[in-house]
Amino acid sequence: MLARGADGGRVSHAQIFTGPAGHGTLPLALAYAQYINCTGRRDGDSCGECSSCRKTAALAQPDLHFVFPVNSSKSGGSQKPTSDAFITQWRELWGATGGIFDEQAWYRAINIENQQGLITRNEADEIIRKLSFKPFEAGYKIMIIWLPEKMRTEAANTLLKILEEPWDKTLFIMVSESPQTLLPTIISRVQEIAVPALD
Repeated sequence: MLARGADGGRVSHAQIFTGPAGHGTLPLALAYAQYINCTGRRDGDSCGECSSCRKTAALAQPDLHFVFPVNSSKSGGSQKPTSDAFITQWRELWGATGGIFDEQAWYRAINIENQQGLITRNEADEIIRKLSFKPFEAGYKIMIIWLPEKMRTEAANTLLKILEEPWDKTLFIMVSESPQTLLPTIISRVQEIAVPALD
């Protein structure tokens, strides 16, 4: 269904993939992002060989951005960290798990087991800054937000306008385990794709 939409040029600019941890929602989001920017799609799949596919698979495509809940680690660091400060740990955990991990595994990877992971207003400002630039090399700028339910209210409110009226060729993919806890103003601006369990 996602591939058909992309092939027909019908890509909703804000989507939310929902499903419990272990349903593969996060890997599906990455596969979709890879498909969107693939230059050699065939048989309903990305080619896996073009420059964009290779960089996306390595989580290093310059037009693909990730946001996830973070906090200051016990070892010190920024008082207002953003996801970029933890991208190395994100790539390492993804490489070890294929993108199938839960919130607690992520917190262990960034050493904040005893803290609450958050997506703050500071992060929302950074999202807008990144997406304000033209695409570096791909057709779409893509922002994958994992666990948007961890957004503070001020962060969610900061994103409302760009979710409703994004820049051209900008795609938001949210990946949520608890969409019912998101602000109604966020839910009303995104297209939900419920991801069923794998057999």
